[in-house]
Amino acid sequence: MKRLSVTFLAFLMLASTLNATNNPENKLQILNASQVAKLDVSGKWSGKRNQYSWDKKTFIESFQYEFDLKQEGDIVTGTSTIINANGEYADMRIEGVIIGNKLHFAEKEVKSAIRPDGKVWCFKSGELFFAKDGDNLKLIGATPSYMEVYNYPCSGGETDLVKVDNSNNLQVLVNAGTVSAGTEDKFTVNVFPNPFIQSATVYYNLTTDSKVRAEVYDISGKLVSNLFEGNQKSGSYNLNFDAKNAGSMSGIFIVKLVVNGEVFSRQIVQMR
Repeated sequence: MKRLSVTFLAFLMLASTLNATNNPENKLQILNASQVAKLDVSGKWSGKRNQYSWDKKTFIESFQYEFDLKQEGDIVTGTSTIINANGEYADMRIEGVIIGNKLHFAEKEVKSAIRPDGKVWCFKSGELFFAKDGDNLKLIGATPSYMEVYNYPCSGGETDLVKVDNSNNLQVLVNAGTVSAGTEDKFTVNVFPNPFIQSATVYYNLTTDSKVRAEVYDISGKLVSNLFEGNQKSGSYNLNFDAKNAGSMSGIFIVKLVVNGEVFSRQIVQMR
């Protein structure tokens, strides 16, 4: 197990806090797709994952969390490590794909683990935004979680990771500016139901006449369905995705919508 020491994690978090305090002009900025395309994602990412209560109103536990990633084009593979306060842990295999300015990922297999008594390690997944925090490159966002069997939802949580060796990305971050931004897309792609059993409907609204391409990928980055391509007038639209026709056993899918050249995405989960 590639375990990160508590001391080193504390140092990372303290350094980040001091950097923000001593440099008040530094603001968290969500990177755009063109900036993300220039990044070197490979390597270690370290930080924390806060777990929601079942009603998602509070956080009930915080974990050490680490990614060790390998990037080949838009495809990302690697290992995650999660450790609780008692030292119980799980190392899991990761699959993922970069779409626009997000890393879509899912844990697929437990490689080694010490499980808490009476509990399981849920598989985490999600769409994490790449962000600049001073000279740090971060991955932040919601990380829903699902049981190892059938993809039934667990309570989920929020993830905040910092790239440990960021030397190859400094020029990208220097040129990124210091404009703050939230972790919400300006264009919303809604999917219902999510999780789904066999099919789901993709909803979106166009404020102007647009050129649209809608596709679905599995978590390995394989294109599994073309939902639409063409011109659409302003208005509300819905498209149906049927996993039975997708020819993929992934269970985790990404809806990718390209509107007038801008990329938006939403991750969806199939319960089985």
